[in-house]
Amino acid sequence: MKTTTQTQVTHYEVQKKRRASLIEEWRSYRKTILHRADVVMHDDPARRMRRGVFAGRDGDRPTMNLDASIHEIGAHTTSTIHRHSWDAIMFVESGSGWTEIDGQRIEWRPWDTLHLPAWAWHRHGNVGERPAVFHTWSVQPMLEQFGVALLEEGGDTPVDQLPPRPKQPTPLVGSHPYARRTQRLASQWEGAESARLVTRFDDVRGLVTKRGARSLFLVDKSIGYHTAGLSAVMHELAPGLYQSRHRHGGEAWLYVVSGTGYSVIDEVRHDWSEGDLIAVDHWEWHQHFNASNERTARLIRVHNFDALYDMMRVLVDPLSLFEELPVLDAPDLSGIAWPDHLAGRPEA
Repeated sequence: MKTTTQTQVTHYEVQKKRRASLIEEWRSYRKTILHRADVVMHDDPARRMRRGVFAGRDGDRPTMNLDASIHEIGAHTTSTIHRHSWDAIMFVESGSGWTEIDGQRIEWRPWDTLHLPAWAWHRHGNVGERPAVFHTWSVQPMLEQFGVALLEEGGDTPVDQLPPRPKQPTPLVGSHPYARRTQRLASQWEGAESARLVTRFDDVRGLVTKRGARSLFLVDKSIGYHTAGLSAVMHELAPGLYQSRHRHGGEAWLYVVSGTGYSVIDEVRHDWSEGDLIAVDHWEWHQHFNASNERTARLIRVHNFDALYDMMRVLVDPLSLFEELPVLDAPDLSGIAWPDHLAGRPEA
């Protein structure tokens, strides 16, 4: 039987309405400062942990690129094991414990940073007498948008009894299109399973940048990590000073590890303090200020650069997705006596 599809409006009108409603919906989710005090922690008996959501589809502020969560694991507790198709960055706020990644146990303490690779089995353990708290940032919302966000639970099964990470096929010999695809994909993930997984805060060293801060790499391919685009760096603002103003496509999230200050975003001031998350949306002029004249302020900037930002740069070329002033409005930091980078770090 022949079926005829008819509508009362044209393709142009349908698409225009759909696009307008999408933007209107997602603009309603925007919020610049997400306060730690507003994050509700929920018990998760299945994983033997507690979790709260700063931003992401699992909470009250959906996102389409990055999510941000807080996790708490009780004293002398081990979580169940699971894995997922997205990678994540984990930053330890307090307590001491360990994370097992594909059978490799990594011990951690405050301000250590770990990478949880896509499809790597992982679980967490607390060896201390009090709860341990850590933060995660991931690209789960982006993969969910593409329909490839997959989650797999392993309970308490030993990792050697669980399936290994999926692997790319052995590259085929030849120059035909399918061979070239296998060669390209195999090369792209070469070394991923032996890449760096942890940055000990004891070992990091900061460098003063032209933008007006001391910066410390936490997760980045330049220091041996293999992520799908996630990166994290700690920016330290000098007492009473600031970073230069700039803007870019793609969002950037900044978690306030210590200190107080404010960000001026598209000419609007937003105050923040320790534990808050600053969400800088795409193409907003922004600048971060330290409100204290006595001590530095530390912020972790999380970006999804290669996976999303580089793709956007190609798609919108010749538009530029990064812009700063012709002459940087950064302070002169040549006379600053920076504190030891371990100063203010909580005890394990």
